Amino acid sequence: MRIFAVVGQSKTGKTRLIKRLLVELKKRGHSVAVVKHCAHGFDLDLEGKDSWQFVEAGADGVTVVSQNRLAVIKKISAKKGFSETAAEFFKKHDFVFIEGGRNEKSLKKIEVLRKGIAENVECSMKELAAVVSDVEVAVDKPVFHHDQINEISNFIENSIQYEGPRVYLEIDGKPVRLNAFVRKNTENIVLGMIKSLDGLPENPECLTLSIIRKEKKNEKI
Repeated sequence: MRIFAVVGQSKTGKTRLIKRLLVELKKRGHSVAVVKHCAHGFDLDLEGKDSWQFVEAGADGVTVVSQNRLAVIKKISAKKGFSETAAEFFKKHDFVFIEGGRNEKSLKKIEVLRKGIAENVECSMKELAAVVSDVEVAVDKPVFHHDQINEISNFIENSIQYEGPRVYLEIDGKPVRLNAFVRKNTENIVLGMIKSLDGLPENPECLTLSIIRKEKKNEKI
């Protein structure tokens, strides 16, 4: 998985750039996902609809399912980083674009500039991967024009893969950082246990294990 944050001021063309890159990378046979940063919150449902009523009534999670789409709305108790969100939901995808995420230092960033709106690079050189601009920019990083979608896609394809942790742990919705020793031992123990089960893939790519410890207060229905 390769993750890029596409950053820039409003009206510079971040969404348009991501859409065009998404189309090109899909043509090349890649799987692509997008994480959208909504600084002021968001609402996926219209007021008065059933799922909206469930959320308003206090549901901790609501899933809306159609023939070919699924949306999950759930409350979170702690803010997750964009790279953690991408790794949780899109770990099998080739590329993930984050629209926004300027303040997350772990993300490599493509900064988008536009004449008359934003003409100067604001990202630190350590975090900056490339610039997409219609004005001249003097930086020691690759600089592309907005219409160079093929060249930008080549650059993205040749980028370094994001190396996130192979084992993730959340406790009551809060991510817990594991050291290398615990991650490795957890992976080995779980893989060792499931090898004794029948009908499973010989070398699975992704395993999800949930342990629910809440005791039942009443067995009666």
